[in-house]
Amino acid sequence: MPLSSGTKLGPYEVVSTLGAGGMGEVYRARDTRLGREVAVKVLPPSFAADAERLRRFEQEARAVAALNHPNIQAIHDIGQHGETRFIVSELLEGETLREALRHGLPSHRKAVDYAIQIAHGLAAAHEKGIAHRDLKPDNIFITRDGRVKLLDFGLAKAVKPPATGSQTSLATMTSVAAAPATDAGTVVGTSGYMSPEQVRGAAIDCRTDIFSFGSVLYEMLSGTRAFQRETTAETMTAILKEDAPEIMESGKQIPPALERIVRHCMEKSADQRFQSARDLAFDLESLSSLTGSGSVSAAKAAASRRWRLYAAIAALAVLATSVGWKLSSVFHPMRNPKFHQLTYRRGTLVGNARFTPDGKDIIYTAAWDGPDPELYTVSINGIGGHSLGIRNARLLSVSKRGELAIVLSPTMLATFLAAGNLARTFAVGDAPKAEIENVAAADFTPDGSALAIVRFVPADFMCQLEYPIGKVLYRDRLIDNLRFSPDGRYLGFIRHDNASDDRGRAMILRSTGEKVAESPMYESAQGLAWTTSGKEVWFTSPLETGEVHALAVSGKIGTPLAVAGRLRIQDIATNGTMLVEHGLARRGMITSSNHGESVRDLSWLDFGNLRAISDDGKTILFEEEGSSNQGYTVFVRNVDGSAAVPLGPGYALALSPDKQWALTERLTEPNHEIWLVPVGPGEARRISPSGLHTLIAGSFFSDGKRVLYVAQEPGHLPRTWLQDLDSPTPRPITTEGDTGWILSPDDKWLLVNGNRVATAGLLQSSVMSVPDGEPKPIAGLQPQEIIMGWTSSNELFVGTANQKRASFHIEKLNPFTGARSVWGDLYGAPFSGVLPDVPIFTPDGASYAFDYRLRLSDLYIISGVR
Repeated sequence: MPLSSGTKLGPYEVVSTLGAGGMGEVYRARDTRLGREVAVKVLPPSFAADAERLRRFEQEARAVAALNHPNIQAIHDIGQHGETRFIVSELLEGETLREALRHGLPSHRKAVDYAIQIAHGLAAAHEKGIAHRDLKPDNIFITRDGRVKLLDFGLAKAVKPPATGSQTSLATMTSVAAAPATDAGTVVGTSGYMSPEQVRGAAIDCRTDIFSFGSVLYEMLSGTRAFQRETTAETMTAILKEDAPEIMESGKQIPPALERIVRHCMEKSADQRFQSARDLAFDLESLSSLTGSGSVSAAKAAASRRWRLYAAIAALAVLATSVGWKLSSVFHPMRNPKFHQLTYRRGTLVGNARFTPDGKDIIYTAAWDGPDPELYTVSINGIGGHSLGIRNARLLSVSKRGELAIVLSPTMLATFLAAGNLARTFAVGDAPKAEIENVAAADFTPDGSALAIVRFVPADFMCQLEYPIGKVLYRDRLIDNLRFSPDGRYLGFIRHDNASDDRGRAMILRSTGEKVAESPMYESAQGLAWTTSGKEVWFTSPLETGEVHALAVSGKIGTPLAVAGRLRIQDIATNGTMLVEHGLARRGMITSSNHGESVRDLSWLDFGNLRAISDDGKTILFEEEGSSNQGYTVFVRNVDGSAAVPLGPGYALALSPDKQWALTERLTEPNHEIWLVPVGPGEARRISPSGLHTLIAGSFFSDGKRVLYVAQEPGHLPRTWLQDLDSPTPRPITTEGDTGWILSPDDKWLLVNGNRVATAGLLQSSVMSVPDGEPKPIAGLQPQEIIMGWTSSNELFVGTANQKRASFHIEKLNPFTGARSVWGDLYGAPFSGVLPDVPIFTPDGASYAFDYRLRLSDLYIISGVR
């Protein structure tokens, strides 16, 4: 019931009603102690019944009250009168931005002025670790004297404050009690202004407000909402998949630099937006000095000459962008870059390519005509080059003296990383001699006297960085692209969380092991080189974009170069010349039904990862990544070629026997999570407990009521867990180090890769009885054979790959007796560069599906970069 005039809430006397909303009713009131007028918001009665919600509310209200910023509505008090909870804030005179827009659009000068003040308010909140999460015109107030105030932090979220000098993906912590506590997976906010990560229900950080800011600024300039559709669902889909229309299409003329700022705010990937509201305010203030706009601060007006200098730098960046180059004010600009293509052969570059010490030649690894990688050399002014005669090897590093560090007989750990026996040679006819086993990466010190290496440890599937050799500086799941800085003081490398994809971060350590800087997580991260100054490493996302990212020793992030296509940086010579790999990378999916009667390419976007085919062979489950899709999205698609249906974010794991549910994994931090997601109507829910880190492997039992997945507890090796879908608690069914998730059709046997049945320290497949947990070696399994799944009669589909013919020879194997029968041969594409992956069969063998990878690349020299 609304409060009448004269009602007292502690020392506050109600004067009149101001409004009402989801957070409660708002009143003009008089503070009888201080003799001032205030706004009092009475919270809904549901708060009184939830002690935990009240605790969070009070905690976050104190945090917002401590901001004390001129562009944020001040909170004076929180209190309780009887059963009524209330919050007391600064009383504002004016109107919301929503109301102001009904009167007409502001001038460009005024819109920029408002935007600067909004950005400063957000910056103040973000620097205290508070994200607003519901920024929209209704929550932006313009006072009668032109001051902008941010209102209603009712959906605010406390996040870990950004680390100084670098941007990190920040996991959410506690929530203001405007609604029940929210985890990743819960959608909060206002649909037309939410960021893509909010729409997905993913973990968010302060950059979500920058996307919403862009939507608000777009509306201020165009008079229309950026993503408004007829329904909420359609609006959310537009936020995920579509770009806002060009503002010019609305008939409004705005400065191109201002529209670029709007676009930069509304990048789908948080890593591609402005990384802080402070940087955003900086760019707007630089722009305002060109248009004559100033903010309300006299100090800013006095600094206009300084802003003109920054604006001139920004103008140079605009000029460079117009000819296809992308610059960062943090890093050095391009100077007439020139390209020279070095290789033209069909096939794939693998591993590293490096300049020789004099910068006149290049040594690289490629698999041009066959499956085995081989070392080649080519002049920087030449084409193609010739073989060095070192086969089945990969280049790691070239020393100042011209010595090569290579790995012999490399074994793939992931599509982007291989380990083998380290050897050194001067490539002048010597036969390389193996020195150290299981080396994945290495680099010579600048003087060529020693090596730092990355050693793969099979027992726990971890990599360790050693320098000098034997002294462990750092451990992580997968480490690649190890490089010394020119002065030898630092080591740069890329670290990856798992072998299933190449998501990763660049990292810089001192050569003594102390961490210096780390980049945000990129959906693709391969290739790394130090600039000639030694102040920053450049690295690339070859499966995502043609951008070169930069991580400075100071921690700053930039994008000094962008070109069309897929780019992988290989090396930077002492004169600044760049060596890059450029080409095409796609991943598609093929299905075959009814014993080969129907074969169809079911590729959806540009980088699909097939995970499952239904037992009837009519539906596939997969996820997409790459330039067409930000992050990872799970899809189902019928093999008749009908459109794929998106199910949500993350990796796809398994499809339930009735095809009504999908098991997926979300890439939350600090631990990945297993989610049960409906294929049709229904509600998605997390099923794995918070203490487990899941590892992209799972399946359903035949009854659809239980699942298996692979996960590890902190400080322990991975194992397989069984969980009833009606229970919140899984139980381990294998010992640590033993993992498996592929069940026989009768649920009695599980394929396991583990240490307990290992031979000579290598992982070996076995079958484990699900009831008693005892693994047994597979009878008759040959060393080169790949297990592809179970038949309906509890046999195994096993295959031998012929990479030269892009084919598999497939047989059925009884794992208990070793008896065999031939299924047949399965062929991929008959030309170089197209590589089929391991197929997945239906239990009856009548249908199958497989991924294929199309990778064609060449080496280029880019000169005149700096």
